[in-house]
Parts: sequence; C-alpha cells; structure tokens
Amino acid sequence: MDLFLGYKITYFISALGGFFILIFIYSKGINKKFNLLYALLNISFIFWAVGRLALFFVDSVELALIWSRILHIGSILVHIFFLHTVLVFIKRDKSRIIPLIIFYLNSLFVLFLNLSDLFFGTTLFLNDLRTKFGFPWVVEPSGFYHLHLANELIIPSWVFLEMILAYRKSVGIFKLQLRYIIISSILGFVGGNSVILLIYNINISPILVFLVPVQFFTMTYAIFKHRLMDIRLLIFRSIVFGLIIFITAGIFSVISALITSAFTSLAGIRSSIISSLIVVVLITIFYQALRNLIERATNTFLYKKTYNPNILISTINRITSSILDLQHLLSSIIKTLSAALHFEKAGVTLLNKNKKLELTYFQGIKKEVAEGLINYPNVVSILNKEIKQTPGIMVIDEMKTRFDNNEFKPVDPALLKLLHQEDIALVIPLYAKEQLIGLLSLGEKKSGDPYTNQDLRVLGIIAGQAAIAIENARLYEELKYFNVKLEDQVKQKTSQLRSANSELRQLDTAKSEFISIASHQLRAPLTVIKGYISMMREGSFGKISPKVLNNLEKVYISNERLIGLVENLLDISRIESGRQHYQWAKVSLEDLAVTIIDNLKRTAKDKGVKLFFHKPKKALPKVTADEAKLHEVMINFVDNAIKYTPKGEINVSLEVQPDDTIRFCVQDTGRGIAPEVKTHLFQKFSRGKGSFRVHTEGVGLGLYVAKMLIDAHGGKIWAESKGRNKGSKFCFSIPLNFKPKEDTPVPKKKKKK
Repeated sequence: MDLFLGYKITYFISALGGFFILIFIYSKGINKKFNLLYALLNISFIFWAVGRLALFFVDSVELALIWSRILHIGSILVHIFFLHTVLVFIKRDKSRIIPLIIFYLNSLFVLFLNLSDLFFGTTLFLNDLRTKFGFPWVVEPSGFYHLHLANELIIPSWVFLEMILAYRKSVGIFKLQLRYIIISSILGFVGGNSVILLIYNINISPILVFLVPVQFFTMTYAIFKHRLMDIRLLIFRSIVFGLIIFITAGIFSVISALITSAFTSLAGIRSSIISSLIVVVLITIFYQALRNLIERATNTFLYKKTYNPNILISTINRITSSILDLQHLLSSIIKTLSAALHFEKAGVTLLNKNKKLELTYFQGIKKEVAEGLINYPNVVSILNKEIKQTPGIMVIDEMKTRFDNNEFKPVDPALLKLLHQEDIALVIPLYAKEQLIGLLSLGEKKSGDPYTNQDLRVLGIIAGQAAIAIENARLYEELKYFNVKLEDQVKQKTSQLRSANSELRQLDTAKSEFISIASHQLRAPLTVIKGYISMMREGSFGKISPKVLNNLEKVYISNERLIGLVENLLDISRIESGRQHYQWAKVSLEDLAVTIIDNLKRTAKDKGVKLFFHKPKKALPKVTADEAKLHEVMINFVDNAIKYTPKGEINVSLEVQPDDTIRFCVQDTGRGIAPEVKTHLFQKFSRGKGSFRVHTEGVGLGLYVAKMLIDAHGGKIWAESKGRNKGSKFCFSIPLNFKPKEDTPVPKKKKKK
C-alpha cells in the first residue's frame, strides 16, 4: 500500500472521528466547563487533521499557505486546550491559574504570528513551504516558528508531569482513567510531533503519525466510560494473536517448504496443493495446543500478581462449608479476599432482629469511623433504596464520578461522599433466601487500581456463598447460646413461678377476706344506716335543727363512701370471677362528660377549684359501651382530681385519636404522683404516696376497678405526672370499632404461674 495513502487515511479518520466525538460531547451537554474545553480541544484537532489532509491535494503555494494556517491554528490551540482540559480533569486548574494564563497568552501570540500575513502582508511565522523527501508543502521555519515548536515540547511535558503526579495520588477508576490518558497521550504527541523531523531536514518518515487518532479515541473512552476495560487484557489479546500468527506462519512455512522439497526429491512431484493440505491438517491438530502455551506464557508475564478466580472461589467455598463460628468465618473470608485482591480496609455489617446494622467484623477501618457509618441517620433505609436503584455491587468510585458528572442521582449524596471520603470502594449486599442480611464493604486496593469486571463477578459469586454461611453461623451461635443458658433459665423461671404462686395465694386470701367482710357484715348495715339517715333528713322523726342536719349530711356522705367501697369490692369479685355482665349500647361519651361535670361543679366550687370541660370542636361518634360502667370510671377520675387538688384547676377533655380511638383525660394541678408509685396506681389497694394523710376514705380500689372496666371495653388506661406537687393527668381510650358479644362476661384474669 502507498505510504502516502496511509497518511491520507489517517488524517481523514482523525477528522471524521473528531467530528463524531464532538457530536458525542454535545449529547453529554456542553454547559459544563470540562465538556466545553474538551469540545474546543477536538475542534482544534479537527483543524489540524483537515489541514494536514488538504496539503496532499493542493497544487498552488497560495492554497498551501491557507491550509498551512488552518493546520497550525489547530496545532497551536490543541496544546493549550489539552493543558487546560487535563488540569480541569485532575482538578488542578485553579491552583495553576497563573502559569495557565501565561501559556494562553503565549499561544495567542503564536496564533497571531501564524496569521501575521493577514495583518502585515508578510508572514512572520514561516519562510516558505516546499517538498521535502517526497512530502508536499513542508514548513521552512522562520525564527518565530521555533517558539511554536517550543510550545509543542514544553506544554505536553508539563501536562505529562501534572498527570503523573496526580496518578501517584489517585485510586480506583480515576487512576485507571489517568493511565489510559497518559499512555495514549504519549503515543499521540510522539506521533504528531514526528513531522518535526521533516521540518529540520531529517529524512525519517513520520510513520508514527498513525498513532494520533488512537490518542483522541482512547482519551474519550477513558474520560466518559466509567467501567473501563483492563488495558492489560487488550495487550494480552494483542500479544497472543500476534504471536500465534507469527509462530504459525513461520513454523508452518518451514514445514511447507520441507514437505515440498521432500516430495520433489523422493517422488519427483512438485505440488503446492499437497503440501498445503498437509500444513492445514497440522495447523488443525496443533493450533489449540500452541494457543494455550502462548496464553499461559503471556498470562504469567502480564498477570503475575493476579489471582486465579476458580481457585479463589474454591477456597472460599471450603471456608464457608467448614467453619461455623461467625467471627472465625468472617476473618477467614476477609483474609482470603485480601490476599487475592490486596485491599487494606474491609468490614461486615449485619442486620439484627430490629433491622438495624451491627458492626460484626472490621479490618483496617477505625472503629469510630465504622460506627459512624452504621449509625448514619436512616442508613438502612437509604441503602435499601440505593440497592433497588443500583442492583448488585455498588462501586462507590464509579457512582461518585457519575454523580459529579450529573449522570446519576444517589438516594443520599452525603452518604455517598462519606463512603468515598473513607476510601470505601465497594458495598456488596449479602442475601440469604432472597432477604438482605447485611453488607460487605471493601476498601481501595493497595495499588490504587480499580476493581475490574472480573473482580466484581467473582465477588458477586462469593457474596452469595458468604451470605448463606453467615446465616448458618448465626443460627449455630443462637443454638449454642440457647443450650448454654437453658438450664439457668429453667432454674430462674422455676424460682419466679414459686414466688409468683406464693404472692397469688396471699392476694387471694386478702381478696377473700375483704369481700367476705363487705358482703356479709358491711353491706346490710350500711343500707339500713342510709335509710334511717334519709328519713331523719326528711323529718320523719320530727324537726331537726340546722346544726344537727349539717352533721347528718356529713354522716350521709361518709356512709355513701362506705357503700361505694363495698360496691367496688363486689365489682372486683364479679370481674375476676367472670360474673360481671355488661349492657352494651351506643353511648355518647360527650353527654356522659357533660352530666358528670354538671354534677361535680358544685363540689369543685365549694373547694375553690375551677373545673373546665373542653368540648370537642366536632361532634364525636358514639361508641359501643356499658354506659353505667364508663360513667363510673369517668366520675372516679374527676372526683379524684377534685379530692387531690387543694387549689388550681381541673381540665377535662375528649378527642378522637389517629388510631381510631376516643381518649378521655382529666388533668389537674394538684399533688401529682411520685415516680416510684406510678406503676402501682392501677393495682388493688394502691394509692399515691401521701394520699392517706389528705383523704382517709379510700383504700385504693377505684382505679383498679376502672382499669378492669376499661380493659373489658378493649381500651387502655394510664396516668401521667411530672412528680410531686406538679399535677397529674389520668386518661383512658377506647376503640371506635369495638364489637363485644351481647352481654358477654369478661374472661377470668389469668394467674401468674
């Protein structure tokens, strides 16, 4: 093939390729600084390629000068834009702003010299264009032209120095990108500047110019493709293919010549067809063996520090099938992976029963850093969403690069930046039975190289093996713990049951005694007393003086309290024995509350306490309840509040809650509840500490009865207080959709065993 035709094809491919790269960059958006600079770099490259190509087709000096100006515009600008583009890519453009400006000014001056004949009528850039060693229109440089040649050497040298310094500090995909750019740029600039030899009358053909388009295509691939092919793989395949062709052609050419010679000397037959057939048969037999031999030799040379994926997977499989201790298992897996992949940091976090991440194993990571990551707000939710958005292994470096280029939006950018900042390279989900059980996190490789596609495939397989083994180890750990603790737990529970049984016997005895007294000795006499007092108040035994009437009123009230006590005792007996009956109906709690407030307002006023009822803004729905029983609970709350509030106010409220319940609350500013007795308020014979010194009438059954009645309505009852003399708040809530059976007795309360 004509060498000059090869040059023409090279320049044509360069120009056409540059045009397609421009279209690609435009599709990525030229509103970003880097993309704009890279577009200008490619435009300059196109100018250079088109100018070089055109010089092969012009016949006049005038046209040659025009195309020479065009190619030199590209040549001058391609260097300065290459410098600026690389500085932006490695994020050093701001720290190098002064030398960058100087080189821009220098390049503009050289550009002005290139176009000087347009301003002065004569060129200050070159003396002439002439044919040298068969190459048309080669520059005959002037004194100023050497300034341009100096730029072609100084600017690339500085760029390579900056890239090498950045490469030494870089890791992951960025390091691999720089490796591609450095190698391709060296090839490209050596090839592009090989034309300089002709300018200085050195008769060496600029054949290396064929490398120039390789530079731009490789740079574009390296910059915009995030998961890069391992360059060693390309070299490996090229060497294998080349050696196979060379050795096959050489060996079998010799064999073919020997066979032809043998046939000629022995049989007097000279036939290339017979020898070719024999060679084809030999190639068919020995080709695969030769290829395997060359691949092994080349692989040993290029990948001498890499691992064998099959051996690694097999080793992990032996570990996961033979180790049941969780810490030993994780330690063995991480050490085996580290020996193959050469990373420094690793960590395993597992989800506990509460779906929270726990730091189970870590290596090379500071404990506070690891704990900071797993305690990141909503980290489990974020990672679950991220895994759904980015299935498989999360390559943090790649995700960060795509995020910086506005090509990807993470669920939580701050967490992504934190992982990248802490040199976490991979986050690998661990699944067992299609459920996420934890995460395996790996740091950057010691070499700074990114994880290859082969690494990710192998880690994906190993993650599945490890997840199953981890789940088995956790089950084994739980079983072992259960076996160790079982005997102690049995002894402890037996002791608790004995204690509870003894307590229940005592409580049953106390209950029986009280109920016996109330039912056989108190109820009948109290009823008789009430009758006689009523008759005396009504004047059945003659007129009574106001003083005596006042005393009778006090006796009547005290007698009523005693009757209430007896009724409470009988209620407790009926409830706990399952003999309590309820009259279920649709009840308006608001009407009940209004009635109770009206009945007790006078009592509160006599005591100097303000009683308020905060009616709901909207009418409340009716609930299914026993009206008398709820009336008993509500009046108990309000009456207690009046009793234990020396002064101040009482606020009664009713409202519907988001959980479809109605809540009734009575809040006072009275004596409050001590923290140590709050948990005992709703037990039998329990009262707030100090209440006996204020009101001696009650014995602590009202709240217990109230709790039993609210439980029967499927509700909840509770008390709140900030402490002594800080008031208290008593509440109960019952469901709106409660559906009891008609007149159903409450089930017996289960006794502790």
